[in-house]
Amino acid sequence: MKLISSKKWIIENNEISGSIREWLIKNQAIEKETNAPYEIWRMKYYDATITLYNTSKDDKMTLYITDSDYEEILELHNYIDSVAGNRFVPPSKEFLIGFDEAGKGEVLGHEVLVGVLLPREIFNDLERDCGIADTKTKHAIRYWDDIFNKIDFYRSKGLEFFIEKIPPWHFDKYNINQLMDLTYQRILNYSTQKINLEKCRIVIDDYGVGFRLKKFLNFLANRGAEIIVINHADDKYLESRIASLIAKREQQKVLKTIAYNPEFKLEGKELGSGNPGDKKTIEWLTEWWHIHKYWPWFVKKSFKTIAQIEGKKNTNKQAVPPLNENLLSRNFIEKFNNGKLDIRSLSIICPHCGHIAKSIKLIPKNKLTTAVCVFCGKEIPNVAITLRYYCGRCLPDTSVIANGFLSKDLENIKFFENFTILLHPIVKKESDHPRGKKELERLGYYNSIGRIRLEEVSSLIKYSERENESILRDEIIQEATLQQNAILITADNGMKGSAQAKGLFVLEI
Repeated sequence: MKLISSKKWIIENNEISGSIREWLIKNQAIEKETNAPYEIWRMKYYDATITLYNTSKDDKMTLYITDSDYEEILELHNYIDSVAGNRFVPPSKEFLIGFDEAGKGEVLGHEVLVGVLLPREIFNDLERDCGIADTKTKHAIRYWDDIFNKIDFYRSKGLEFFIEKIPPWHFDKYNINQLMDLTYQRILNYSTQKINLEKCRIVIDDYGVGFRLKKFLNFLANRGAEIIVINHADDKYLESRIASLIAKREQQKVLKTIAYNPEFKLEGKELGSGNPGDKKTIEWLTEWWHIHKYWPWFVKKSFKTIAQIEGKKNTNKQAVPPLNENLLSRNFIEKFNNGKLDIRSLSIICPHCGHIAKSIKLIPKNKLTTAVCVFCGKEIPNVAITLRYYCGRCLPDTSVIANGFLSKDLENIKFFENFTILLHPIVKKESDHPRGKKELERLGYYNSIGRIRLEEVSSLIKYSERENESILRDEIIQEATLQQNAILITADNGMKGSAQAKGLFVLEI
């Protein structure tokens, strides 16, 4: 990695570009021949190449400086900042929170939503290392992996990010903006609960933010947060640019995994980028339909592109998502709408018998997973999607991994689709046997294609010499579940009872 990373500026007029060129000549930069018609001038300064070129929008120009191993290049960067201004709006608060997405306009794959939290202290370094990257340009997955690795380095310096996905079949059936509103609100609940709102700047790329999220953002603003909802936020705000880069990498990573799956290979055809304007993607879709006459799970069937290939009119109408707040305890909803996600306040209210319970029972039924009330035994409709978007995180214990329940459910695209599945080190250790390894392998596969997000977690409670004792082992797992604000999944009645005593919500299998 070079000492000084590449950087890009938007140049508003010829006066600014002229002053930069004059500075370079004064400091003995060497003029070079231009390599393309759109290049205005090109110069060499130490080991860096500086190129000014025309952009396609707003009659503005772009100045690009390559990587360098010489600290003197920083002086040039600082000078350009002084005359052209910073590319991104400088920090106005101690903590910067930004949101963006990828995949909404793609006919293949999930929509990926990302929230990023970063402290002001790393703004300049992060801009230097990652701000140049552009999500609107097509790149190989290796490029996105390299960018992600640069971003991931800053996690040790206080950067946090939260990744969520909306699956293609939710995209096809429901009003996508309403799902985005709720998902962003939940990420905000996670990201702001440990910091003072008066010290936060929150930037959201405006996708058509709905009433629900606007109301929540007003709530945060009234408590001191600076709120910015703006189109093309990633062009002006580094926090949204970083969110955009992570989302793009996640979306492309999933498409790459699908493309390498033999089940979806077509001779002489490539999956492409997933964009409906990509010739390779259109050719793959056309050939797939010609052969199979059905669409695989990762195709968004609501797109006009799909209707055209099928020879039909696009009559898709998106419905209101069947999110049912009435299933969730009032205490939980009140806290959620006041900026706090608290798993201890979560209970389910049965729509049939009216009982309020800290658990529901999951049973397999006709290859599907059905949630039933623990009191009356009747099915609770829409509880899966409601828990998915209001909570989103589950932690299975060893009993769940051992019987393969999660992978069986995911095979049929049902209850646990798109949840974040948290894997505790105790559970991982106890699953070191053929059945457990097989289940973890299956979950790893579903993670690679974006059907779940699999994360390893730790606990503030340390292992001890008594770690194999079942009571302490249960306590460690339960404490981690509380720390993560997650739902516990178990097939162990003893675990269920002690977890509920601590206020956890439990999915019984």
